[in-house]
Amino acid sequence: MKQDLYNQLQNMATNSIYTGQTNIDAVNNKKEMGLKDTLRTLETNLKTLYPDNKQKQFDSWMKETKDIPFPTQKFNEYYWNKTLDLHPQGREAAKESLIWRTETEMNMFQSPTEKEFFLRDKISRFPSWLTKEFSGDVQNLSFRNANSNLNKAKALYRDDLSRRLSDLSDKEMDPDVGIDAHMNDLLKLEQLNLLPVANAVNGRFGVVNKTGEFTPAFDLQDRETIFPKDVAGSPGINEQLMISDLSPPLIRDYVVGNLANQRNKINLDNKTAEGVAGMMLDQGKLTPDKWGEAFSMFQKPHYETLITRGLNGEIAAGRLKTNDDLSRILYTAVNQYKDFLGDTTDATNA
Repeated sequence: MKQDLYNQLQNMATNSIYTGQTNIDAVNNKKEMGLKDTLRTLETNLKTLYPDNKQKQFDSWMKETKDIPFPTQKFNEYYWNKTLDLHPQGREAAKESLIWRTETEMNMFQSPTEKEFFLRDKISRFPSWLTKEFSGDVQNLSFRNANSNLNKAKALYRDDLSRRLSDLSDKEMDPDVGIDAHMNDLLKLEQLNLLPVANAVNGRFGVVNKTGEFTPAFDLQDRETIFPKDVAGSPGINEQLMISDLSPPLIRDYVVGNLANQRNKINLDNKTAEGVAGMMLDQGKLTPDKWGEAFSMFQKPHYETLITRGLNGEIAAGRLKTNDDLSRILYTAVNQYKDFLGDTTDATNA
């Protein structure tokens, strides 16, 4: 008695072990057998109901089986062979009808994406011959949609990079550093996925490293020096290709615009400084030994003109009243600024 119980428990344990795909196949095969019985019964009933009307038999067959599951590829082929056999005009006519109906349904969709989705959904229920018939359409639609998706991805990337560069518009770049150097800084930061956390210090772009110190982009080796345990990491190969292809023109436009703003600001400051320097000369705010300070503020100084303005300033300030005053001031000016004036007779020999 105990031995029988033991044997029963052992058999139960053995039969309960999950065997993966084997069990799935067994279940699907059982479903297939049941579905075949269902189809055979349906065929018999339809031929009984419409003994002299093959068209009604076929139409009713298609209606009753439109949602039938296909647990196995073998059952798929069985179903479609049975469907072809039931067509009132024969198998070839049935094939032509199925092709026409599929094309008509596909063309009801407007976009290539919708058409591809439709065909991919249908393919799972197609017989092998119909799958081959539309394989070219699927490939063409897939190629078109892949290109469309790539173009969309490029447009989104351009828009995103433009926005991120715009966020850096208030950062000042060193105007004495060339365009290419600034471009390389920003491109490296983008390639390392660090542009969102970039900052500019002393006119160069970079990021704060793990020790809290600013690291300029040209000194960066890799992303791990900034985020050693970062899950995101650097962009993958496809993203890097997109970055190298699309980002340089956008980055160049940003750098050129930023540097132009910086240099225009400097030029404006220089013009303001020139105005102030000229006023100081005109009003005699600077004595002749200090005129050089004013001269240095002019981008393209014409020294004879500036010295003349300085002399007028001396008159305006009341320091030049006599010929002796003029001789003394000219002596100081000519000797102190003779390098600016070129070949000029020494005032001591005047």
